Amino acid sequence: MEVIEARELEHLVRETFPQKRLFSAERELGIKPSSRPAIVFVHGGCDPLLDRQFEDWLDGSAAFVAMYQLLNRLCRVGALKPGDYAIRRREL
Repeated sequence: MEVIEARELEHLVRETFPQKRLFSAERELGIKPSSRPAIVFVHGGCDPLLDRQFEDWLDGSAAFVAMYQLLNRLCRVGALKPGDYAIRRREL
């Protein structure tokens, strides 16, 4: 399992999707310092049922995207490899 710090994920999202310059893992995914790590498996393939919502999120017409959708799309564009991920925010 790959562990990704929330700050690293924020940087990756901002770099990969320039239209999401203000992405916050805490605000948009609920990753807080006191939370347990969020765990998700991503396969990196198309997901027609969720792709439209993701595109809507990118253009700002949808306010929410699931962690699976986000990590899977990062995988599809080559920013992550398929597999299990744990996303956490370090205690300050």
